[in-house]
Amino acid sequence: MTTSVEVSHEYAHPIETVIGAFTDPDFYLHKFEGIGARDVEVLASDDDGDVFSVETRRDVPLEVPAALKKLLGSWTTVIQNEEWVEGEDDEYLNELQINSEGVPAVVTGSMTLIPTDDGCINEVVIEITCNIPLIGRKVEAFVADNTEELLDAEYEFIQAYLDEL
Repeated sequence: MTTSVEVSHEYAHPIETVIGAFTDPDFYLHKFEGIGARDVEVLASDDDGDVFSVETRRDVPLEVPAALKKLLGSWTTVIQNEEWVEGEDDEYLNELQINSEGVPAVVTGSMTLIPTDDGCINEVVIEITCNIPLIGRKVEAFVADNTEELLDAEYEFIQAYLDEL
C-alpha cells in the first residue's frame, strides 16, 4: 500500500525567482538548516542547461511514537536526490527520491512549479511505501505526518527566503 501527501504552495514571486532558488545548491543548505536539520551537505549538483540535479545529505530529528521508537530512533540521516527540468507552458518539473537511514520506507515525489498572474504555485506530491507486515501502515502514517510537518516548515522558510532576495 502507498500513502500520499499532496500540498500546494503559492508564492507571490515570479516563477523565474523561485526556480532560481530551487536550482541553487546553496539554497538547499540554507533551507534544510533553516528547518532544523543538522550536518547538512550538498553531496553533488549539476546543471547542464536542461536538467538541474542535486543530491543532499542531512540529519533530521524524528518525533517517533513509542511503538516505533526502537525501530526508528530519534534522528535519521536523509539522502535526497532531485532533478528539475523545464516543462511545457513555462512550468518546471521535479522528481525526487528520499532515503532515510533506518526508516524502512520508500519515499518518492514530484513537484510542478506553475506560473500564475500573481507569482507561481508549487504542486507537491509525496508517496510513501512500506511493505513490512503488521507495522507497514504505521510506518507510512508516521512518515506521512512527518512529511506534512516538514513541507509546512519548508514553505514558511522558502517564503521568507524569497522575500529577502
